[in-house]
Amino acid sequence: MKCCDYYAQCYFQNVKTAALPFITRGTRADYCLGEFTRCAIYKAARFHGIDKVPRYVSPGDRYELLPRIVENSSLRKASM
Repeated sequence: MKCCDYYAQCYFQNVKTAALPFITRGTRADYCLGEFTRCAIYKAARFHGIDKVPRYVSPGDRYELLPRIVENSSLRKASM
């Protein structure tokens, strides 16, 4: 089974799953170690870069909304 390309850098996998292991164990198995091409974080990271994906994005989020979220997040960081 292949692991997601962004597994080591993913905020969801590294921080959120550590805080809520009983809830996210299945999500990690489904997305990070399974069908990671369905993951919204993976899709956004491939298009924008993992460093541009906001930390509150979860694997099951709708990817269609993410380009605008990533753009807005980048604009906020640039104005700071």
